[in-house]
Amino acid sequence: MSLKIVRVSRLVAWGATGLLLAIVFGCSFAPTAKDQKSATKTLSKVAAASATSSSSANPGINLQCAADRIQKAPEPFHWSYKKVVPPMTNADWEADVTPDSIAGTLIDSSGTRVVHGVRSDSTGWNTAVLTLTGPLPASTFALVSNSSATVRTGSESVNGESAIKYAIDTSQDTPADASLIRSVLGANGSVKGSAWVTRTGCPIKFVLDVEQHNNDGTVQKEHYEANVTLR
Repeated sequence: MSLKIVRVSRLVAWGATGLLLAIVFGCSFAPTAKDQKSATKTLSKVAAASATSSSSANPGINLQCAADRIQKAPEPFHWSYKKVVPPMTNADWEADVTPDSIAGTLIDSSGTRVVHGVRSDSTGWNTAVLTLTGPLPASTFALVSNSSATVRTGSESVNGESAIKYAIDTSQDTPADASLIRSVLGANGSVKGSAWVTRTGCPIKFVLDVEQHNNDGTVQKEHYEANVTLR
């Protein structure tokens, strides 16, 4: 499976949530206790670094902001998200989000489901938000954000907004960062992609490809795409 001006506790919480999601969606790579201890230690360093990385010139990637933007939309926008994890998952989420309503669909192998919520109905609203944000690759972004794998490459206009672009490629990692990737994704595991964010690190768009090399010799590939488009 991001770093910015969010609090350390928030990053750690999202990293833990993402790792749980990875288990739920069928990850079979099982790191040793030593690997887990090393990964936890490195993630703590990432979190500590993120707490001091608040420059708008290099804000990092704040994936939590994507969830917050849906939960507390400051203005209307269209949200699109795609997750592909062969052969289990091939799903598309589309939704129009306003400060007071969410209206969209989830299309996957089981068919098309309506995603609907109005803020006046807290239960329905929270269900809609969870449907849209639950599948986000939080643990992946926790691995690569604020690491040597993530490099700012310039600025572009994306989806109607001015954006900072980051290139993500774990093959460019330092030895210390590469060790974390190996402990979580296997010896030949990798993360590659790009992310476009606002000056506060809020994602406008990202494209991410993950390879997880499991102990049993199998390789799990994951693909993620997301777009926030102002209406």
